Amino acid sequence: MFISKINRNLMQFRGRLFRYNIHVDNNFDSLDLILKNQSLSVVRFGDGEFDIINGKSIPYQIYDKDLAKRMKKIILNGSNSKLLVCLPDIFKKVGRYNKDCKNFYYGNFFYQNRKILKEIEKKNRVYGSTFISRPYIDLKDKRRSKVYFKKLRQVWENKDILIIEGKYSRSGEGNNLFSNANSVSRIICPSKNAFFSLKKIEESIKIHATNKLILLMLGPTAKIIIDDLHCQLNNQMIDLGHVDSEYEWFLMGAKSKIKISHKHTAEFNYDDNKVKLMANDSFNEQVVDQI
Repeated sequence: MFISKINRNLMQFRGRLFRYNIHVDNNFDSLDLILKNQSLSVVRFGDGEFDIINGKSIPYQIYDKDLAKRMKKIILNGSNSKLLVCLPDIFKKVGRYNKDCKNFYYGNFFYQNRKILKEIEKKNRVYGSTFISRPYIDLKDKRRSKVYFKKLRQVWENKDILIIEGKYSRSGEGNNLFSNANSVSRIICPSKNAFFSLKKIEESIKIHATNKLILLMLGPTAKIIIDDLHCQLNNQMIDLGHVDSEYEWFLMGAKSKIKISHKHTAEFNYDDNKVKLMANDSFNEQVVDQI
């Protein structure tokens, strides 16, 4: 245990030596931009996407060279008038985050991703915040989370939405996250290695996208789908990732990440085979396709 603590401290010290001049707008400013410009689509990059770019597999997507190449290209190209590219908002004011979050970025992320982060730094672009859909659990001061979620829900208020998600995601099931939408439709995709079903997923989206706001909770594959389709379809497409887990933790006032038994939970990525899906006729009626 003593050795482990020394190693952890050394990793964190090493991570603190790597500082990057990368500008990421905070989640409130990023959300304001999305609300103001409803033709703006959004892709978010987190540690899982960076792992794949670095040649590693993650629990729900094995490494694929083409996937890694395309995600890297999207990041380095940065945002434009049609697409907001988001990175973790951890390059300045890291004191906002709790100990576990800071330990992760200082002890792991900054060092392991030093090559791609240096490339991003050289591009000198401005990015949105990946944490637009993670505004709660990693913060030390969670008092503004209620205000933030209220504002986030304005994105789909009174709109017809099409959710693209994995089999076990069940985003919004059992809570009121999307209750203010006009209607909810869903395309259910593979819970693992969805990238290998990319064309089938995209064809289904094209069929069901008419007059819909498209929300994607599909890991790395969501980035490629949005890059492929956001201009073709003229739909606003927003990558929201683990927003449902974050909202559940917010509703229960959780202080740490708690597993939810009946659907996929963020950071519990190896446990999908243990999820016990609820019988839910209302949810099933929303499903327009299953890949």
